[in-house]
Amino acid sequence: MKKRSLIVILCLSIALAICSCGKQDTAQETTDLQEGQTAKASGGISAKDFDVEKYVTIGDYEGMEVSVPVYNFTDEDVEKEMQSEVEYYISNSGAYDYKPLDKDTVEDGDIVNIDYVGTKDGVAFDGGTASGAHLTIGSGQFINGFESGLVGHKVGEKVSLNLTFPENYQSAELAGQAVVFDVTINSIDEQSEPELNDNFVKLMGTGANTVDEFREEIKKYLTEQCEQRNESEKKSAVWNAVLEKSTIKDPPEELVNDVLARIAENLTQYAAQYGVSEDELITQYMNTTREQYDMDSKESAIDAAQEKLLAAAIAKQAGITLTDEELRETAENDAASYGYDSADKVLESVGEGAYYDYALGQKVDDYLVSTVKIVEQEPVSIMTTVEQSESEE
Repeated sequence: MKKRSLIVILCLSIALAICSCGKQDTAQETTDLQEGQTAKASGGISAKDFDVEKYVTIGDYEGMEVSVPVYNFTDEDVEKEMQSEVEYYISNSGAYDYKPLDKDTVEDGDIVNIDYVGTKDGVAFDGGTASGAHLTIGSGQFINGFESGLVGHKVGEKVSLNLTFPENYQSAELAGQAVVFDVTINSIDEQSEPELNDNFVKLMGTGANTVDEFREEIKKYLTEQCEQRNESEKKSAVWNAVLEKSTIKDPPEELVNDVLARIAENLTQYAAQYGVSEDELITQYMNTTREQYDMDSKESAIDAAQEKLLAAAIAKQAGITLTDEELRETAENDAASYGYDSADKVLESVGEGAYYDYALGQKVDDYLVSTVKIVEQEPVSIMTTVEQSESEE
């Protein structure tokens, strides 16, 4: 299956902050926070370091009923996802079938089959030669002037195009350089998707060798998606219900600042990863302003601190503990899932205090789900969730 990617994946230490289960109806004020704080050792502070009963009054959740959606899939969903996978593969690999049209003059929008050789000062340059390549005129796939230079020419004709690479072209050797492309127009083609058969399935490289095996892979994938989403919905719904019934005072400044520092550190790391400034990451990737981002970060840090305190208070009330062995086991599992070298790397990256809160929160979630009565709604298709996630890639 395709791996769904996120533009920004924040550290586990602020999972509640950025993807919080729920928010208070009224934003609570707290002491002034240091704007843009970037403490070197963020994630070192845990809710367990504070007297949680001083800050939290837990709502009565025993006997509570919570309604949650249930996700499943149908045979029609399986076929739809299979087709989606096929189209994804074809569009990324160019594995279309082509049939020459009875047409001899190139127009904008045509798919042409061409041979070409690109030369600079009479010498062919790397990456500038191909045979039997398909190009959609007007797609912008080639440098400016290449595609438009073929319009009006006929099948079988050889065309020389005197062009210049843009100044910001990725190859320093070609950036801003004058070149000549000698192009032969072989045909004007019609494009179609190939038949989904066993041979095509093998080409896709999913591990399946037949259409039936491919279908079973899809079923397994959708089953996993349903299980994960249903578990997530239960935990989210129950947590929101308990959060709404509980009262949480302004959290300790130290705990809020610790989360805020982690948010700032992650912003710096991801800006470096994408090769942009922090402001560019905020405006271009997150589609917001720096001012709004800072406000959201502050609010998220407060929310996260409050929810850390609530989870710790529930754990204390219910007698839920987290041993060093359990903490390390959770870290080892996350190391495998998130690509860390070891559990130590997870704890180092997230911060032992913040990771303790995260792992304890998981145990609290499991406890609440087992305690609260869950009423399942009418099943809905998981495909709605799958399509939404894939559209965000």
